[in-house]
Amino acid sequence: MDCVTFARTNSEHIRLVHRRRQCIKSQKFPHVRGQLMSAHATFSEQTILVADIGGTNARFCIWHADQKKEAHTWTSETSKHDSFDSCLQQLMSELQINSFDAACFAVAGVVANNSCTLTNIGWTVDADSVKSKYNIGKVKVINDFEAVGYGVFELDQSDILTLNDGDRKANGSIAILGPGTGLGEAFLTWDDNLNRYEVHPTEGSHADFAARGEIQHALSLWVEKQLEECEVEHVCSGPGLVRIYDFLRSQSSNTSPVLTPAEISMRANSGGCELCAQAVDIFLEILGAEAANLGLKCLATGGVYIAGGIPAKMKDSLSNGCLLKSFLRPGSKFCKLRGAFPLYVVLNPEVGILGSKAVALELL
Repeated sequence: MDCVTFARTNSEHIRLVHRRRQCIKSQKFPHVRGQLMSAHATFSEQTILVADIGGTNARFCIWHADQKKEAHTWTSETSKHDSFDSCLQQLMSELQINSFDAACFAVAGVVANNSCTLTNIGWTVDADSVKSKYNIGKVKVINDFEAVGYGVFELDQSDILTLNDGDRKANGSIAILGPGTGLGEAFLTWDDNLNRYEVHPTEGSHADFAARGEIQHALSLWVEKQLEECEVEHVCSGPGLVRIYDFLRSQSSNTSPVLTPAEISMRANSGGCELCAQAVDIFLEILGAEAANLGLKCLATGGVYIAGGIPAKMKDSLSNGCLLKSFLRPGSKFCKLRGAFPLYVVLNPEVGILGSKAVALELL
């Protein structure tokens, strides 16, 4: 079974609308079929609101519960609002929609008691507060990489780039990580009672960076002098790519310009900047090593998925083998075990939204 077939199989367990349709179509329960059809008619009229809120952008989507394509999308830069409430008010005002049956907000931070203060911005997203202010039936706040964890089961074959086939084990643990404004990490374990995967978000990106080789050790010391510490996220994220580039600039006599992550990646892909190409290679090596580290920690025999906004934009650079070589680490004691872990890159930037949608449907 390939990764997408496997993903779709698991998706059936977590999407309520699919289960209802399967019951109706199967004809195995004719005595309740009328009740199910009636329930489905009500279900089809329900509306859900989902959001993927990171350190840079807040993206909202609205669905009618039985539709595959979103009815409305709305995106805003988080810097334009001093609070989540302000952002949500503008969304409802512009779209002239103020009532939802369920909502799921995926946020970049630690979630406790259905509430989160985001790590990289000052917003607080609190389910009880949202319910008290707005006409929303049920609200759930989840970590953004919990949403990605559920979202990988919603992907098509074209959404996934396979870097290492490995030897996937049915119901094996799955590792997920992804660099964007920050670095998200999560792992999934199979639950026999629920008959599906459970997603466990982590704050592993704030663990210490494990440098390899002279250049990475020098980079780590350089970051420590600036920030008092060097977390994995400090060198494996959008700002992390800039730090790597700035570190290389500091070691070079060349007067290279200050660049954004997108500019570094673009110049590396075009071959127009040797320093940018070196920065991207180091970034991919760090990402590959961290993917392997997370895979080893949760024994990811179900696969390792790399998501986030940056890897998908580096698709051309992924072909140079830096990431995969760092992931496998040829000659290492556990090279064979690493090689057994399937390694995938998620190319669909909507994976978090898709996962939030699946959770919102469950609330119904």
